[in-house]
Amino acid sequence: MEHQHSEADLKNIARQLSCPEGEHGIKTGEMMHASNVGMTSSAIDALNLQDNDSVLEIGHGNGGHIAQLLSKAENLRYYGADISETIITEAEKINQHFIDKGIVHFNLTDGNNLPFENNQFDKIFTVNTIYFWPNPGEYLKEIRRTLKPNGTFALCFADKTFMQNLPFTPYGFTLYEVEKVKRLLEDADFIIKNTIKKLEQVQSKTGEHVDREYYVVAASV
Repeated sequence: MEHQHSEADLKNIARQLSCPEGEHGIKTGEMMHASNVGMTSSAIDALNLQDNDSVLEIGHGNGGHIAQLLSKAENLRYYGADISETIITEAEKINQHFIDKGIVHFNLTDGNNLPFENNQFDKIFTVNTIYFWPNPGEYLKEIRRTLKPNGTFALCFADKTFMQNLPFTPYGFTLYEVEKVKRLLEDADFIIKNTIKKLEQVQSKTGEHVDREYYVVAASV
């Protein structure tokens, strides 16, 4: 018989997914890395990384994908911004070699502001974070501020139709259809370059394989 989660359990899962903390947070980070790896790869591909690019990722999780990203071009510099101290500590452990070389940096942020200069980054991307943004319109303007002219921003998220079937998304998630995301980007003065729709098979928490529909929207300033 399938174990039914209580409302308190579901709220805790949702809280951990938005901001992993403590021992449970480390496990959540590992699980998120495994379930996000396809989406993360698609977002990185959409950036079309070039030699010497400076890259920002918002909500980097445990950073298990950063070595792969750095191999895409020569002399890349990676910055990660996350709201979870637990997750940053894990990402630092996994990427210590790159931190020592001065090519990877992690920053604790508040989810509203980015502690970076205007026009600092060639490329910015984020995977599965938009659901938790308190004020998406303002946050997109903040992202735009830190992006260089002609830079690329890749926003990757799972479609509302998939997300609304998950038992924990009523607790603190805002779900999006692709048209709404595109409107938000345009309202923040981004120019949408392309939208990629993908379907992947993922294992649900109860063990069966389900199709996840997700989007990568690439935009520029």
